[in-house]
Amino acid sequence: MQQPSTEPESIIPPHLSWRRKILLRLQMRAVRRTVGGALALLWYALNNLRVLRVAPVNAVFQRQLFFTGVEALSIVAVFALLVGALVITQTTALAGPDSTLAVKILIWTVVREVGPLFAAIIIIARSSAAIASELALMKIRGELLSLERMGISPQDYLLVPRIAGVTLAVLALTIYFQLIAVGGGLAVSAVFQNVSYLDQIERFLQTVRLSEYAEVAFKGSLFGLAISSISCYNGMQAKPSVTEVPKVAIRAVLQSLLFVFTLDALIAYFNMAF
Repeated sequence: MQQPSTEPESIIPPHLSWRRKILLRLQMRAVRRTVGGALALLWYALNNLRVLRVAPVNAVFQRQLFFTGVEALSIVAVFALLVGALVITQTTALAGPDSTLAVKILIWTVVREVGPLFAAIIIIARSSAAIASELALMKIRGELLSLERMGISPQDYLLVPRIAGVTLAVLALTIYFQLIAVGGGLAVSAVFQNVSYLDQIERFLQTVRLSEYAEVAFKGSLFGLAISSISCYNGMQAKPSVTEVPKVAIRAVLQSLLFVFTLDALIAYFNMAF
């Protein structure tokens, strides 16, 4: 007598599986197109930073730096204090009042990983969709064409200052996030473990290495370049329809998150391998 098969039968119809394969290939093609376009745009911006010396372009750069960096200081400070306090309270709850261990975990989590990622995520939430939507609306309204007719390069006037401003803002906010999170975490640690705050700061400075902050600066710059170039690229790819604005905004946010986490994973892998 034939035994019934114990292997679960596929509940996905064949035509649906083919559809999923086609959809996956289209998504991968879109990601490759975004990577290529963002890299080309980034290369152009890095080779034309001299246009920032032109007064109107520099004004766009300063506005972008103000919107992305200065206006985000308060929300970044709130998140940084919460993250620092959360790391220390959880460490104290799990490992007890060990001030040395608390400082080491603060370095391992906040300085190496959480700080750059949180700063990048806040910038993506605030600025990525805004940049993509603004550029898409300008393209739909014909403002880019008007600039070209006046002999003004849209890339020089709109894209280069935004890429430079966002990159510098992400780098500055990453360092700002680290300072607030570490300072707040050490303060909470001093309260919970009944030690001097100055002793905790001294212990932190003795434990942290300069190479770790160099890696933080590298991550912040890399994340800023990725976020700005992907957001600008998606905004410039909008089709002449108002319904394209939310689409490019969503794509800019999702792709920026994808590339930031991918870059962070690659950096962590290389740190482990080398």
